[in-house]
Amino acid sequence: MSAKPDDSLCVFGAIALQRSLDALSQEIDGVRLGKDIECIHRMRVASRRMRSALEQFKVCLPAKHFPIWEKEVRKVTRALGAARDTDVQLERLAAFTKNSAGPREQPGLKRLSLRLRQRRTALQVKVIKALDSMEKDDVFGDMEQRLRPTLEKQPQTYLYSPSIYAQAYESISTQLDGFLAYEEFVSQPECIEELHALRIAAKRLRYTMEIFAALYPGELKEPLQACRKAQDLLGDLHDSDVWVAMLPQFLVDERQRTQDYFGNLNGYFRLIPGIECFLADRRQARDMVYQEFYAYWQKPKTQDTWQRVRSQIQIPYYRGEPQPAPEPETPPDGEPAG
Repeated sequence: MSAKPDDSLCVFGAIALQRSLDALSQEIDGVRLGKDIECIHRMRVASRRMRSALEQFKVCLPAKHFPIWEKEVRKVTRALGAARDTDVQLERLAAFTKNSAGPREQPGLKRLSLRLRQRRTALQVKVIKALDSMEKDDVFGDMEQRLRPTLEKQPQTYLYSPSIYAQAYESISTQLDGFLAYEEFVSQPECIEELHALRIAAKRLRYTMEIFAALYPGELKEPLQACRKAQDLLGDLHDSDVWVAMLPQFLVDERQRTQDYFGNLNGYFRLIPGIECFLADRRQARDMVYQEFYAYWQKPKTQDTWQRVRSQIQIPYYRGEPQPAPEPETPPDGEPAG
């Protein structure tokens, strides 16, 4: 039988979970309306933070309810992620069409925009379905009810105990190991899947450090900034990789659609110039962002940041008075998906 976790660990976790729960709840109406794309973005980030907190403090949560909460939040995250990715693609395409496309490129870009908008409409249905499922199971209400007794212990609980520092060290170290395991692929721009995995590892490391940042006041600021920078650059790289893979397939699909609908390919050939122009732009963007990422990673300051994280999290900063973890910083718009 495993030992019961102490109150400091569970109160600390309940604070993190309640914060994510509040952030999720306040975006529901806006996400359902589907008019403000930033509602999707904010709720997606909040759901990611909640998933990270659920995993970190699983030992403190009711075994019967944890799988339900995790499953429902994961479904929402996935639905929001697909919708947000498409929103970002539509924005990128609109900017290119406005600033870089001439009359010859317009037909293809307009057709691409149409297909993305159709996809976004279908994805909104999935978003609503995921929210309906969560509300049907009353996940938010259930979580609030079961977190309340733990949160009520906060005034008399000293949060900065050895157990919470041990949890922080183990969790951050594990994520840091996973992140640096992909370092060998930084110099290999052709390793698309591995660089994508590095981005996901950066995201996990960042969210884990954010949860425990209050234990090391000021010490994790620089690693968090470095992690966010790496994640942003790798996100831009991944976005370009998605376009480079998607656009040739788009032409294949449109060729077949045109043939099936009209019985000839006359209209199809008008689409090619715009798609090829945009594809060339995305390939160039991919090369540029990779060079920026590689240069950033090679900086001695960046390398030193990763090396110092482990030593920083070994030093416990005890506090005389218990206090909740600070609000995590809001990620920049267009945070990478996944």
